Amino acid sequence: MILKKYNKIRLGMVFVTALIFSQSLVLHNFFIPIMVLGISSLVLFYLRKKVIDVIADERDYQIGGKSALLAIQLTSWVGAIVMFIFYALSDKNLFYKPIAMTLAFFICFLMLTYSIIFKYYSKHNHSNEK
Repeated sequence: MILKKYNKIRLGMVFVTALIFSQSLVLHNFFIPIMVLGISSLVLFYLRKKVIDVIADERDYQIGGKSALLAIQLTSWVGAIVMFIFYALSDKNLFYKPIAMTLAFFICFLMLTYSIIFKYYSKHNHSNEK
């Protein structure tokens, strides 16, 4: 399969997935969107393996890595600032404190997940070079 055909199929899959996903949420059926999302991801993963053209090169992966790092850093900084603002205003509104705590745990989880994945890929890529 050529890249152009794959991109057309992918666009169609995204359209159908979004249509089914939104209609299922309108009908308050939450199982179907999860199932459709999983099936469409598997189909696209399978079709990606069939593409004979180059989909991404090393430069794309390098740019993606830099983008991911910057996104994690910005999300962490903004989240921490918003968390401190909610925590400071928790005296005026009791609902702000649980929001601040949830945001703090989410930021910690995000940074911990990033660190674990980074260490895994560092060891994995380093062992491949030997």
